Amino acid sequence: MRIAIVALLGILAGCSTTQTSMAPSGAAGPAPGPSAGLNRAYNACQAAYERSANPTRTSRAQCLNNAENRFARDFPDPEMLRQQQGLRLALAQRVDSGQITQAAADATYAKEMTRLQAASNRRLAAG
Repeated sequence: MRIAIVALLGILAGCSTTQTSMAPSGAAGPAPGPSAGLNRAYNACQAAYERSANPTRTSRAQCLNNAENRFARDFPDPEMLRQQQGLRLALAQRVDSGQITQAAADATYAKEMTRLQAASNRRLAAG
């Protein structure tokens, strides 16, 4: 659950204008959040998004996913990371195409991340 809370503090659909991630977690204690390298990669994605003459949520989501893939070792559950990235990209594409609003994407992301985190907790507890 603590990973979901940290993830939701960044942004909710992984495609709005601020940072996002399923934050890496430690074995004990509160989730420490993204590593310094991952934070720099997230910030670079956000800066590129803001500088772009024609920014898209999809290109930003792809940048974030690529950043997370470079720091995959920071994430305790590779399956959850894969699912989160798929969710982020799918929602970004739907926002870009006008199928849903950013607010709807944010709400969907929050709901799905809660579900994904619960599944991840079960997987990690099972070993």
